[in-house]
Amino acid sequence: MTLSTQLLRRGIEAAHDVHGLLSAKEGGHGQPGDDEPPQVPALAALVFFVTGMLIIALLFCIGYTFGHLLPTLCMIESPETAAYVPVDVLEPTDPPAYAATTPKPTQDDGEDDAEVLLVRNKPLTASIRQTILHLRARAGYWSPYRGLSMFLIWNVATGLLVGIIASIFHSRLGVAFAAIVAETALATLHMTWVHIVISEASPKRWYQRIASFKTWPKIAPAVALWATSNQIVHILPMLVCGSFGSLKHMNNPEYEPGRKDLYAVGAQGVMAMFLTVLLFVLLQIPASVTLVRVAASMLPEEDETIVPFDRTFGGKTTPAIIGGQGKIGLVEAWRSFPWASRIRLVKLMIKVALIVMAFWLTFTIVLVAEAHVIFGDKLGEMMKTVHGISRPH
Repeated sequence: MTLSTQLLRRGIEAAHDVHGLLSAKEGGHGQPGDDEPPQVPALAALVFFVTGMLIIALLFCIGYTFGHLLPTLCMIESPETAAYVPVDVLEPTDPPAYAATTPKPTQDDGEDDAEVLLVRNKPLTASIRQTILHLRARAGYWSPYRGLSMFLIWNVATGLLVGIIASIFHSRLGVAFAAIVAETALATLHMTWVHIVISEASPKRWYQRIASFKTWPKIAPAVALWATSNQIVHILPMLVCGSFGSLKHMNNPEYEPGRKDLYAVGAQGVMAMFLTVLLFVLLQIPASVTLVRVAASMLPEEDETIVPFDRTFGGKTTPAIIGGQGKIGLVEAWRSFPWASRIRLVKLMIKVALIVMAFWLTFTIVLVAEAHVIFGDKLGEMMKTVHGISRPH
């Protein structure tokens, strides 16, 4: 779960609350079956539906690459060490492709060495464009969507399991508990997705790379921590903001909101977004980094990572092939993630959130404009019909 996903979900919920207030203020729409639905040409409805589906597909692709894949690579990349490189082997560039220079070193016998530069390689994941180009150079044109099959299988299986467990409960907290249990139970699928994303292209199919169930006890605590933080970030802001003010009375059929209540809902929505961002930074990022790095520590020895990665985590763990435990602990997984990398990850997520929100705004404008052109004077009636169908009875 990424920051952009959380903000989009929070924005949709806030918009729905405002719309509910406006509907209540207008006195309701009556039952959906009271009036005949407006008649629109089938071709126009089909064009609008296809456009909506294309927008959803594009947002999913953008969210997958920028919101899931790139942050995962950033969480495991270990910046390469600085190196002294002879000047005559570097091609001139503008700006120069180096971070710092060093004076020409001299030997004790008085002879001068060739002029050299101290090159500090910039991490790949510091630039979104550079990361995409690197992936395509190493794993092909479609590499920004690598691991998509495993991602879909993992999420569909999780969704089915959540549905089964959640049928026992009838509350939001019950569904959250079901999600935590389901994610933890399918921890090996989550770990397999991480392995596919961070490793070089492999001839194996996705199902051939699913980790053995014997690895479940090693990865389950990290997934449980991640799933719990995910639910806290999603639920806690709405529980807090929905416990007072106008949102507290939204389900009361006798509640008659006024203009000031609309402003109150807007303010509570902003507060919910602020809490979401705060909890995301304080809980979700550390939990996500911990999960990814613990999973990366169990990457099979025959697989090479597609970005620079220190398997020993600075000497804090020993690979299983030489008698070590073969994984890093939860605390060390986070501590071994240096502050420079943490800042780089936060910057990346801010960029991703802005990109997703910009695309979301653009697609919304396109969809609204198309709705006006296609439905014309019947747009209001269509919105009433859709609202009546979607309202709970």
